[in-house]
Amino acid sequence: MRNAIFILTLGLIFATAGQAFAAEEPQNVIKYRQAVMKAIGGHTGAIAGVVKGEVSFTGDVAAHARGIQEMSKLVSKLFPKGTDNKMQEKTRALPAIWEDRAKFDAAVKAFQAASANLVRVAEAGDPAAFGGGLQELGKACGGCHKPFRAEEK
Repeated sequence: MRNAIFILTLGLIFATAGQAFAAEEPQNVIKYRQAVMKAIGGHTGAIAGVVKGEVSFTGDVAAHARGIQEMSKLVSKLFPKGTDNKMQEKTRALPAIWEDRAKFDAAVKAFQAASANLVRVAEAGDPAAFGGGLQELGKACGGCHKPFRAEEK
């Protein structure tokens, strides 16, 4: 009886394992990737509002900068093969990401470095310096978006 329960349990585990792997299907990865990128954009937009003087929440800039930095650590793995705009709908990721992965990885590292710098600037607490840190981050974002992201249709 114990063997039968054990075998049934193993069977259930293996049967549901396929469902877990199905969660990694390209369309699901793309949705997840887009959510992460929107989070980065949200934090960036909040900092931009402070830099432009639209809001006075200077004390929140460091929290947003840390959010960007944490998200930057995820970016590289969010682009597995098969999630480009030639193979999947609803993505602007160009095949160039996989064709020149070294260049893409270098762009991601530049983004990570810029986000770490933005954290340092923000934690120093000098609102006059926030703009420079944000500008550096913007250049790093463009360094990835321009060669590796299709124009919006």
